Amino acid sequence: MRRKNRRRKAYIFYIVFGLMFAAIFVTNYFQANAQNNSSNQTNNKSISHEKLSQQVKGDKQEKEMTQKQLEKATAWRNEQEKNKKLDSTSEKTAAAQPATTTPSTTSNQETNSNASNSQASTQENNEKTVYLTFDDGPAAFSDEIIALLEQYQFDATFFLIDGNIRKYPDAVKLMVQSGSAVGLHSVSHDKDLFYASASSVLGELEQNRQTLLEISGINSFLMRTPYGSVPHMKEDYKQKVKENGYIMWDWNIDSKDWYYKDGRYVDTVIQQIEAKGDNGGPFVILLHERKETLKHLPRLLEYLSTKGYVGKAIDPSMEPVQF
Repeated sequence: MRRKNRRRKAYIFYIVFGLMFAAIFVTNYFQANAQNNSSNQTNNKSISHEKLSQQVKGDKQEKEMTQKQLEKATAWRNEQEKNKKLDSTSEKTAAAQPATTTPSTTSNQETNSNASNSQASTQENNEKTVYLTFDDGPAAFSDEIIALLEQYQFDATFFLIDGNIRKYPDAVKLMVQSGSAVGLHSVSHDKDLFYASASSVLGELEQNRQTLLEISGINSFLMRTPYGSVPHMKEDYKQKVKENGYIMWDWNIDSKDWYYKDGRYVDTVIQQIEAKGDNGGPFVILLHERKETLKHLPRLLEYLSTKGYVGKAIDPSMEPVQF
């Protein structure tokens, strides 16, 4: 009897001990999982925050890089305009000097011809013409831009990126049907890739042109380089594209819609036009196919229309505006 009681007590002891051990094991297991989950959540938050910081930093660097490039381009353009004014002043001074010899018939013809060209140039400049140019398209809302242009009876010029042409082929066709001009704006739109060499510049333009021809039926040689031609388009690059028939266009009014991304870009355009005066044209205005640009485009078109400007598309026969 005593042996049975001892065995029974031993069984009970082992059962109780086993249950206690199992309870301790289960408790430790769940505590470890809870700690791991908390650690994973902390790590995920840290990774997410790090990615966000990197993205913000990347956007800021790209914005600063673009700003610096366009500031260089503006400085270059201002220097060119200054040189042109000096040349013009020199020519006027020379013309005011009395002639020391009797001009020949040929000289008279050349003088008359130069006067005619000067008058024609003045008449062309006096015509209040504006060339709206949109970079980086087409986009999902290109049709809305075109509808606004048609509403104000404006034509424009669209410099298109290769991948976007394939992504929005109907938008490209609509541009052509509306009477606007279409041109090339690279494949990569990457400064390091596009400007790596004369061959890389020409290669991207060739692919861009073939894609545009395939989609729209337009074999366009109008082009605008990413971020404008200064300072990355070297002289041998320019010569290469010219030899292959491409016509490079920059601009003389930067809306800075890429920078402001709101209605301030319209004020910037108006200020530049009024500073140049009515005889400062024709104006080639840099815009981008952005939602923010579209939102405030009616105000710009209203201003231009009220001031009597005519919106035209760039023609390949025109002398291009370059930095």
